[in-house]
Parts: sequence; C-alpha cells; structure tokens
Amino acid sequence: MSELQPTDFQTRSPHYRILLAEGAQFKQYGHASIVANYGQNTEQERSKLKHLSLIDLTPLPRTGFKGKASIQWAQEQGLDIGEINNFAYKQPNGMLIARLADTEVLILNNIGSEQNQCSSLDDSYLTSNPTRCYSVPRYDASAWLYITGEQASTMFAKICGVDLRVNKFQNGNIAQTSIARINGIIIRDDIYEIPAFHLVFDSASADYMWKGLKDAFKEFDGACIGYDSLS
Repeated sequence: MSELQPTDFQTRSPHYRILLAEGAQFKQYGHASIVANYGQNTEQERSKLKHLSLIDLTPLPRTGFKGKASIQWAQEQGLDIGEINNFAYKQPNGMLIARLADTEVLILNNIGSEQNQCSSLDDSYLTSNPTRCYSVPRYDASAWLYITGEQASTMFAKICGVDLRVNKFQNGNIAQTSIARINGIIIRDDIYEIPAFHLVFDSASADYMWKGLKDAFKEFDGACIGYDSLS
C-alpha cells in the first residue's frame, strides 16, 4: 500500500476502496489523488497498453455545457468544434471536445497534462453567464475510465451492443449507449496508435462498472494499470 492515501484528498475516485484493495498506489494530481501504478514500474505497466488495459481517469478535469447556444459559446472560447454530432474534436493543446448533439458538448482534459485545462472555461462561463447555455457538472457527476488495446473492441462486445470494431468505429467516433446496463458515453481516442476508448458515465455506478469491466477483462487477460503508464 502506498504512503499517500486517496483519503488524504477531498477529491478522489468514488470507487477508491476497490482500487486500494486491488493494490493501487496513489499520487497527487492537482487537488486530487490518482492511481499512479499497481506496484509495477512504468515500463511494465505501459507494455500492457497494447493488449488490453483499464485506467481510472476520474480525478482528471472535465466539464460540459448544454443548451441551444452551447456550441456557439464554446466556439467563442476558442474551441475548434466541427459540425458532426457524436464526434470528438482534438484541440491543439490535447483537450478533447465531444460534440454529443447540436445542444451539448463534453470536454475532457488532455490526459497527458497535469494542468487543469477546463478551469478557464468554467471560470469564463461563470463570468459571462451566457444565455441558452448551461453548465453540466461532469467533474462531480461523472466517472471517467480509459480502456486501451487491440482486444478492447472484442471485450466491449460482451457488455455493449454497439459495434466498436476499429474498422467500423473510427477514431473520434462517439457512442451514447448502454454499457453493462449502465448508460454511458464511449469515445474512441487512440494512444500511441493503439485503439483506445474513453468511457464516461454516472459516478454513482463506478463500483458496479469497474467490477463489470474487470469481469469482462478476465477472458482476454486484461490488466488494470496506473496513470503513469500514459506518460
């Protein structure tokens, strides 16, 4: 067990007790705690990215906006958002802007950055108080997992009805669907040319989703790895 504990921080993953029981070692990420590793060095854990891995990114910043003017307001903040719904647009600074509808965007921090890139947007929203645009508290209400590897699509087929095969579900595609009977958002966002998927869902279901994914992973010899493996 690591010296630094998730309970040392006010912000932590809702399923941190499960992570601790599985041998997670934590480190500080901003004002939160995040799983650094599971007792292996970075190279050992990074080697699992290509096959099938599960990473908890819940402590990373994220935000969202909803309403008839939400897309326009987000674009006015300098975000590059295309016209296609259910598609994620990568920004020059690595942020990912998921256009869920004509009236909603989900914004994910660059997973490789320890800088809160969402805070300026949240501050700007509070300052400008735009009409027909409403804040969605994604950081407080949603859990965020990252599934990587060549076996990820096959694994998802056990718990999700959407065809996520890499030749069908392109990089940047979004599926708003049911995963293990929980409504969630799947975003393909490859890393190091390895197929990878963000999974965002209600944080109240974090324990259930984590256990469900771990169960689905068994058949494919998947592994949980820490945030340090992404660097």
